[in-house]
Amino acid sequence: MPGLVKEDGSMKRIVVLLVGAVLVMVLAACGSESVHEAYVASGDGTTPDALVKTTTFLADDDLNVVVTLGAHSRTLPVYAVFTAPSGVSYATDTLEADNTVGQVLLGLDWESQGAGSWPSGTWTVDVYIDNAKAETLEFTVSAPEA
Repeated sequence: MPGLVKEDGSMKRIVVLLVGAVLVMVLAACGSESVHEAYVASGDGTTPDALVKTTTFLADDDLNVVVTLGAHSRTLPVYAVFTAPSGVSYATDTLEADNTVGQVLLGLDWESQGAGSWPSGTWTVDVYIDNAKAETLEFTVSAPEA
């Protein structure tokens, strides 16, 4: 291309910059296999629509996190780890979200834990996608009523 190549190699720099920009866009697209949105919700339902979005749970609520996934072209393992104020962790089962799954519900069923009330205080829940931490949320469990 006449007039585009100078003896100082500036055309090579332009090509390298363009290739770098394309590579960044491709890598960003690969990273779309992450969380689009996540929130904690209470209730005994088995679908996100049957739950109530909240940041405060009762001591005998089921602890749930709803995760809306970004676009993905392969099956992704998704699970969550809830951590109590004391540092004790409770992991959910791993769900395999194939490329048709856009939203998953992960939770801890209060009745199946077999222990009294959830410990009161500030909790966190870490959402893992493809075995990498994708999101951390914070919520509160209130003290049980006397």
